[in-house]
Amino acid sequence: MAKYLPAGIIAILFLIVLLGPIPVPPSMGRGDFRAYWSAAKLLAQSENFADAELLLQTEQAHTQWREDWAVITWNPPWLLALLLPYTAVPFERATWLWLISNIVIVFTSAILLWQTWRTPTSSPKWNYVPPLMGLLFLPTMIALLMGQVNTLVLLGLAGFMFFFNRDQLFAAGLCLVLTLVKPHLVYLTLPIIFLHLLWTRRDYRGAAGLATAILLLTGIVFVLRPSFIADYTQTVSQGSLLGWETPTLGGILATVFNWQWAKLMGIVVLPITIWLWWRHRENVDLNIWVPATVLLSVITAPFGWGYDVIVLLLPLLLIVSWIAAGRFNRTEAIAWGVALIGINVAAIYQRSFGISEVYTFWVPIAVAIAFISANFRRQRLNL
Repeated sequence: MAKYLPAGIIAILFLIVLLGPIPVPPSMGRGDFRAYWSAAKLLAQSENFADAELLLQTEQAHTQWREDWAVITWNPPWLLALLLPYTAVPFERATWLWLISNIVIVFTSAILLWQTWRTPTSSPKWNYVPPLMGLLFLPTMIALLMGQVNTLVLLGLAGFMFFFNRDQLFAAGLCLVLTLVKPHLVYLTLPIIFLHLLWTRRDYRGAAGLATAILLLTGIVFVLRPSFIADYTQTVSQGSLLGWETPTLGGILATVFNWQWAKLMGIVVLPITIWLWWRHRENVDLNIWVPATVLLSVITAPFGWGYDVIVLLLPLLLIVSWIAAGRFNRTEAIAWGVALIGINVAAIYQRSFGISEVYTFWVPIAVAIAFISANFRRQRLNL
């Protein structure tokens, strides 16, 4: 009887979450999730999820939206296929379930990354750090508050690293489909991953895994809405994503100097990154290159938001794994810890003033400086 107790407890907790009272403020997790849920709801009904009028009607009818304009989602339709189960319940319940899902996703991602990068010499007391770090990271808190889906990108990257290091490349490729819900966050990372797998290793399992996942999600969307490509293309073509002030390097340059062209710096950064990979292709370690290219992707993306920086938990947790493994002396370890905490505290302090989000552009740059410096020091100490 005792062996069934854990399963019974899990079942009871699931029913409480699914049917019990919602113990959070009504606004918690609704911000961006309103658009995702409404678009997925339209897809579930085989309607045009990209139609602004239909979205507005759905948002006003189901999500207590009182404005006269629709909150539109620009994400690829694969996201909507993933969110279809949440449309089976009312929006209020779906918001609560997505909040719980997001918390689980962040914790799972942190644990997967820690299991990937921790070493046998790491003290067990460090096992508590990654989940707490993941939850207390400012972009995580904002993502939870807004009901964001960038957590899926984090989970996709964490899952890839976990399975890649266990040579389970088909599963690793499957995980990468989650990163495609916000492809601008990995526009440098995915090319490097597949150049390494296909060219250097001559291994096609990762590509097969990603292709399988894409075909599955595309099939779901196609069955429900055969014209989804035309629908989505029309919405994107009429959008103005590059017109927003966003906390990227290109965004701040456009805001301060009116250099609008800077938002497209990725056109130059991508071939340079590929050239660097080519030069070092025989010695590429994806455990370094994936966090590094995620950093560079976030900084140089054509657009992005402060909560998208949640994917930088990869380089942050890698630094923590080096500290836990004793790669630095005590003084250096304390200094790195203070630096990482300081970046987060400074970002929280800045947010308290309610200034334009574009001025938070410095956060990924600060993380990049810390990551490059820590990696350089680690390599020097290993010589």
